Amino acid sequence: MVTTTFPAAVRTLLGLTLLMSACTPQPPPSAAAEASRHVRNRFWVREDGVVARAETPPHAGIGQSTAYRYFDDVPDAHLVFRKRALHPGAAIGMHVLTHDEVYYVLSGRGELIVDDTAVEVGPGTAAFMHAGADVGLRQLGEADLVIIVAYPPVDVSAVGLEENSGVPSSGS
Repeated sequence: MVTTTFPAAVRTLLGLTLLMSACTPQPPPSAAAEASRHVRNRFWVREDGVVARAETPPHAGIGQSTAYRYFDDVPDAHLVFRKRALHPGAAIGMHVLTHDEVYYVLSGRGELIVDDTAVEVGPGTAAFMHAGADVGLRQLGEADLVIIVAYPPVDVSAVGLEENSGVPSSGS
């Protein structure tokens, strides 16, 4: 076991810092924090088997995928969190982002195309893309490409999309 001895001045400074932090009055909880302790339905838990559905990949994609739309029904959510499995040969079509977005690869391999740059992605890879980026993703190899996608909710009325679809509405 290694023991570290601090000079007296450092010990005194550390002691004073700890004493000051212990004696500093803490602000009262915010109204939102206080309310959240007493309101039900502040969290949701979903399992893959309940939310999984087979569908064509979004943005005029090709092939087949399984979409996991965990919390699309949560009112006033400030984050969209999804998982998508692109089956062999599938791709999410090229599309210009209207918001910042993150892809995180859980398993499989793929080719991420952002603007004019293509990069191979695999397990443990995260990609952050700013609004305005032209983005597409295609599955490579024999195993499904499974990704997590996270982004802020889209104001469907502002961009002419059908709610929860990512597909232009018939009015556009």
